[in-house]
Amino acid sequence: MYPRAEIGYDTPEHIPGRVRPGKLARRLILGLVIGVLAGAAIMLQVKGWTTLGSEAGGACGTSDQGVSYGACPRGIAPTLIISILIGIVAVPAAVTMLLRKGWVRRGVVAIGLAGGVLAGQSLFGIWHGTDLTVAWVAPSDSSSQLTTVGAWASGGSLIRVRVDEAVSYDAATGAAQWTLPIPGTDVACSVSGTSSSGTTALIAYGQDSTTCDHVMAVDLATGRQVWSDPVQDPYSGSAATGALAVAAGTAIVLTDDGLAGVSAATGAQRWTLASPDGCTYQQLAASAGSVVALAACDGSYDVVSVDPAAGQAAWQYHVSEPSDSYQFQILSASPVVINDDLTGPRGTSTVREFGPSGAETLAFSVSGIPLGGGTVTLNTASTGGFGVPVAVTDGMLVGATNTGGSGGDAIVGYRLADGRRQWLVDTPDEVNDATLSGSELVFVDESDPAYSLEEVNASTGTLRSLGYFTQGILQSGQSGLYAFPADDLVVNTTGDSGDQPPVAAIKAPAAQG
Repeated sequence: MYPRAEIGYDTPEHIPGRVRPGKLARRLILGLVIGVLAGAAIMLQVKGWTTLGSEAGGACGTSDQGVSYGACPRGIAPTLIISILIGIVAVPAAVTMLLRKGWVRRGVVAIGLAGGVLAGQSLFGIWHGTDLTVAWVAPSDSSSQLTTVGAWASGGSLIRVRVDEAVSYDAATGAAQWTLPIPGTDVACSVSGTSSSGTTALIAYGQDSTTCDHVMAVDLATGRQVWSDPVQDPYSGSAATGALAVAAGTAIVLTDDGLAGVSAATGAQRWTLASPDGCTYQQLAASAGSVVALAACDGSYDVVSVDPAAGQAAWQYHVSEPSDSYQFQILSASPVVINDDLTGPRGTSTVREFGPSGAETLAFSVSGIPLGGGTVTLNTASTGGFGVPVAVTDGMLVGATNTGGSGGDAIVGYRLADGRRQWLVDTPDEVNDATLSGSELVFVDESDPAYSLEEVNASTGTLRSLGYFTQGILQSGQSGLYAFPADDLVVNTTGDSGDQPPVAAIKAPAAQG
């Protein structure tokens, strides 16, 4: 018998309308590739333009008329340019294939489009960086005059002290747990710092911010006022922090004559401690049952460790300065770490560490740090009731420098065993807020146009970017950062704007999925 082809029969490849398997596979692969490229181009265009609108108001760089619109969002140039070049070809081709007959081809193109959308999201994430998720925000204040005095993190709660009231928020959900009004028409003007128990805190208040002549104790769990006005002459200055502390069941209040200790539970006064001869107490702090106070003298100052139960000086150390133009700051109460700055063209910044017996175990300079073609100094200025200026953890002193010659800051780490600088990490822009989370210093960098959340390991100096804020949540220079297991909470000085609420929870990157 003759082969069928020889008697006029067509083999499969010669039958009209039939496609050879190899050619069909190539067509399907081509459709898949075009679908992926079209989906990626579309997603990059969507992400690019929405990001340009949310982060830069729809325009960036310099216009043809020379009008500057500010910095462009990260990765916006490759996002828009590459997606346009790819999309010009891929999108029309994908549409054409979807309109042709053949469900198999259409299905493959559709699958490619879906995969391209996911690929575009991933590619945009690489170019632009991770956007931080806002988990919740507190309701806006009714007036810009209702400013924040300070805040505490206690257990799973964030307590914001406003001039007229204290409000506790559930850190996980943002639900208001309790509200405590400031008595009468007085205003809060100062808050206590570190508390060893974390259950009681202090608020100083008065007729205005310069007359803090009343003190109350607050139960942080219930919002109940425990007591008020235990001493007759509290400090009459206007320090936002450093005038009140709680340690080992004792509330310590800075007075015009020295220090006073009262029962944190009852408000009964236990003791008074006069300032050293010729000096005046100006600052105190507590941690883990330890209390340290600084007394300013003529051309010198005293560092005093105070027994919170007995109200006696456990030890006292005198520091002489070449002039009266010095400033000091308690960086840690346990261990005792102090900083003093001498102002002027030949000014210096020195960190001093003290042992349990009061001996100065270490003194080292934190000025003259090379950065941006010049030198900078560790920034130890008080944060005014917000967070920490410098963190002491795991035998390291970690903090931000002041603005360098490059326009940015740096995070620097010193080993407290010998005062040697272990690492220096340059940051893209100025550091706005910082908080300690375990062994990591988490901070906000004023990246333009969107601020970023960064963290640096205190031991190694390893820097990791956590993501970027998608809206203007923070008030530059007027906010604080507080770390919780699930979220990092931002507290603003004023919160009368929807974009800058009183409190905002930023979802921790590890929990964003």
